Amino acid sequence: MGVHMGGGGGGGMWGGSNWRMRELAKTERLDWIILKRALRAFVPYWRNAMIVSLVLIATSAGGVIPAWLTQRIIDNGILQDRISLVIALTIVLILVAIVTGLLGVLQTWLGNVIAQDVMADYRLRLFTHVERQSVGFFASRQSGDLVSRVMNDVSAIQNVVNNTLIGFASNILVILSTLVFMFSMNWQLTLLALVVVPGFVLPTQKVGRSRQKLQGKIQERLSTLTVQLTEQFGVSGALLTRIFNREKRETARFDQDNRDLRNLYVRQSVVGRWLMMWIGMFSSIGPALLWGYGGWLAIHHEMGIGTIVAFTSLLSRLYSPFSQLAQVQVNLLSSIALFRRIFAILDIDPEVADGTIELAPGSIAGRIELQGVSFSYQRDTETPTLALDHIDLVANPGEMIALVGPSGAGKTTLLHLLPRFSDPLAGRMFVDEYDARTLTLDSLRSQMGLVPQDPFFFHDTIRANLLFAYEDATDQELIAACQAAQIHDMIAGLPEGYDTLVGERGYRLSGGERQRLAIARVLLRAPRIVLLDEATSALDTLVERQIQAALTALMQGRTAVVIAHRLSTILAADRIVVLDHGVIVAQGRHDELLASCELYQQLYHAQFSEDGRVPGTLSADAPEAASSTPHGGKGKGGKRIALP
Repeated sequence: MGVHMGGGGGGGMWGGSNWRMRELAKTERLDWIILKRALRAFVPYWRNAMIVSLVLIATSAGGVIPAWLTQRIIDNGILQDRISLVIALTIVLILVAIVTGLLGVLQTWLGNVIAQDVMADYRLRLFTHVERQSVGFFASRQSGDLVSRVMNDVSAIQNVVNNTLIGFASNILVILSTLVFMFSMNWQLTLLALVVVPGFVLPTQKVGRSRQKLQGKIQERLSTLTVQLTEQFGVSGALLTRIFNREKRETARFDQDNRDLRNLYVRQSVVGRWLMMWIGMFSSIGPALLWGYGGWLAIHHEMGIGTIVAFTSLLSRLYSPFSQLAQVQVNLLSSIALFRRIFAILDIDPEVADGTIELAPGSIAGRIELQGVSFSYQRDTETPTLALDHIDLVANPGEMIALVGPSGAGKTTLLHLLPRFSDPLAGRMFVDEYDARTLTLDSLRSQMGLVPQDPFFFHDTIRANLLFAYEDATDQELIAACQAAQIHDMIAGLPEGYDTLVGERGYRLSGGERQRLAIARVLLRAPRIVLLDEATSALDTLVERQIQAALTALMQGRTAVVIAHRLSTILAADRIVVLDHGVIVAQGRHDELLASCELYQQLYHAQFSEDGRVPGTLSADAPEAASSTPHGGKGKGGKRIALP
């Protein structure tokens, strides 16, 4: 009955054991694949690795010479009153120590050079790979975790090189050279010395596994703290924390995580100390056995005192490598876990694939066409909810298209598809006669300029933030772009002018100043296509007029797709596109839609008719801007800004 019950439901104990064995085998195969992949990163540095190998051989051989010299000094020099031999061997002993020390320095230097080269390669690979990801990649991940993987995880590779790879080779060579020399002197004492080796190996392996688990928890806690610091030390996080009075709670959360990290480090240190105590105990037992048995042999004139002293001095070279070798498996597992985290990022294929056709900036007319474009943020489900559903849209060169619709209608999603921040689930997008997927991302985006609703600026000078759009721009081009964007006078009035720091995310600037500076940045790029998400924040009349004048300069002669929040924008648009639940429900001019589209009527009365401004076009609001726009040149698009 017992056998019958054990065999039911999936094989009982033996079935479970077989399953665990299969899973273990699969894990080991996967670990081996990861390890081989990790080792490929060291291939470019094989020359330095060969030199390190030669140095290891030399230092291993040189490590046993002092013991051999010590034996000769005692047995052939001191005990036989041969002072000249003692002096000569002492000089040789000093020279060997100097040479061995220098070789050790060379080994450490080369090992760290290899480690730092591999670390630099991985940091660059991770940074480059993350830079190729779509915007959705960053929306679904914490920036602090990415920073932790690029910095903390990659930095741990140095331990992989020094402790695992070089350490393994060094320990093997030291053990072999030491055993050869010890057996050549006395095989009985050598076997006696090896009796206590299991006392080093067994506890070391067990303690190593415990330290590995603790190290994994430490890395996780470090990542958590990095995420919190990244969020809290940013201006946005700091403002949010203060407006909701969360300082004490965030401090308490940091304090708890910080204490957890502290406790993990303490546990790791204590576990390591238990190991050191165990090793220290057997390090004393080994020499005691040698002195006892060796002393008995010396008393019976079967062995010289020098041999016993030499043997004792060699024990540390024998026991220490054995204890370190016992941790190789643990170090390898830790290394594999480390590389698994790195490869988890490197193995994410970019959602947006680069094309092959390269276009020069400003070489297109600026026509945009969407054919049956659908998009969903739920890519991994069989029935995704569509943010855009079969969109057909054409924007002709120089045409201004205004997008309107309730919140969640898909306006921002459509705008972000144009520069291929993400790719549609279905359908195609064309720029002039080119399928956008066939163009390189650089050349596609060089034709476009985006002014987001909340412009981002780096914690740098105004000049540096402008040059981010066009790094070869001259001072005259910077000034002309800022004049067209109605912000030069403000910048010129600052004590440091264009060298003024804007603060993180531009928080030292007002909302209107950030908008105009973002417009100047796009003007400097001189794109053929302008993408604009108008700000919804309330602005005073003067700032409103300045921004509208800047927008007139920005959109003149260019194809423009604008998410409209102002009455003046929809009145000035060549065509208004009404979106609802990801579907285009109507297109046309303002008067046409007001007469024929119920949704547009609702939007108009709710959002636009009460904006408190006199209806009119952009140019009517700021007639002086059109005449001073420093644009001209070939075709519909503007050329590089030049001083008027």
